[in-house]
Amino acid sequence: MSLSLESAQKIFSGTQVPSPIPATIALFEQLSVDDKLALLWFAYTELGRTITPAAPGAARLQLAEGLLNQIKKMSNDEQMQVMREMTDHVDTPLSRSYANFSVNTKLAFWYELGELMKQGIVTPVPPGYQMGAGVKVVLEAIQKLDPGQQITVLRNTVVDMGYDPGADSSNYAKAAMEPMFPRTTPSPTKITIEGVTEPAVLSYIEALNVDNFDAAVALFTPNGALQPPFQKPIVGPQAIAAYLRAEAQGLNIMPETGISEVLVDGSKQIKITGRVQTPWFGVQLGMNIAWRFLINPEGKIFFVAIDMLASPQELLNLRPA
Repeated sequence: MSLSLESAQKIFSGTQVPSPIPATIALFEQLSVDDKLALLWFAYTELGRTITPAAPGAARLQLAEGLLNQIKKMSNDEQMQVMREMTDHVDTPLSRSYANFSVNTKLAFWYELGELMKQGIVTPVPPGYQMGAGVKVVLEAIQKLDPGQQITVLRNTVVDMGYDPGADSSNYAKAAMEPMFPRTTPSPTKITIEGVTEPAVLSYIEALNVDNFDAAVALFTPNGALQPPFQKPIVGPQAIAAYLRAEAQGLNIMPETGISEVLVDGSKQIKITGRVQTPWFGVQLGMNIAWRFLINPEGKIFFVAIDMLASPQELLNLRPA
């Protein structure tokens, strides 16, 4: 029996717990440009009491420094216009430059931009701005989320800004061209998972925890696929490698427990639950994650899906009895 992407996506379908994250992001996208900028300002100042981005590494800030320096030299009106254009995906040289950054560099850019706003070097929310009902609704929706979900929403709001005429959910080649940077904190490199001993799975997670994406991709079949949260599958080693370099650098992956089932053709379907810490929100906060693997009879990864979970309780509910 040949493996298919369609059937692989259906394994452990109960793990795909309905998530409030897409709905919250959709609410954000319905706001006006100024309301989006105001919400980010309030989110990073109010929610920042519980979600504190870790200070970005000097290397990441260096990549964004040219763009930040241009903005610092502008008048307040010009600074606000640039932020509006980035938020509204307007085709400008600065919006194009921003769109080419990786996730981590975009986060570094907005982290530093927020610091410059606090210092009065970059204009904050426009004078006289009154928070509208829509902003209040989205802000309240974010406040109700689990901290890991809040991380995801705030991250996605800035990652999708800028202008990229070739933008596609699986097009990560430009961002992947950024240089790799050393990790600032140690990560778990020897993985043990209760209930799972599959070598390809353990090796995959261990490779990601040291940013060895070539080793991780080598574990896939030539037609293997990786499905990120709330996205379509990314198919093929080259596309998976670009995604991992752009999106997964610096992650600490901490699987806890799982279940493995052998199918009639000798392939295996494996479900694992655990947590992922990002380099941007410190070691105290993390995202609750489930991974669904389909391993072919030769021990290669044909498919892995990454599912965002709402709470630690969902982790418990998805564990084997």
